[in-house]
Amino acid sequence: MVIEKIGNINNITETKKSKHVSGKKEEIKSDSIEISSAGKQAAEIAKSAQIVKDTPDIRAERVKDIKMRIDNGTYDFNDNKMLEMVADKIANFLVR
Repeated sequence: MVIEKIGNINNITETKKSKHVSGKKEEIKSDSIEISSAGKQAAEIAKSAQIVKDTPDIRAERVKDIKMRIDNGTYDFNDNKMLEMVADKIANFLVR
């Protein structure tokens, strides 16, 4: 069986469309970010909380002063405010 060619099938080519070139350059787009006032406030609060967290509970200068006054005999042990504070701390420790 013989099949004959139909037309010029070997020379079929597609035409390519050319891209339209304009004289304008493409605009360069850049990313940007804007932080809201609530976000800024939250950052400030977080920063302040971290400072408080990093601050030691024991004030070394105050402890040194009280120790010196105890050693010198000038510390007032009859201070009710101090006694109440110490009693509260002891009670809280025992309740845990």
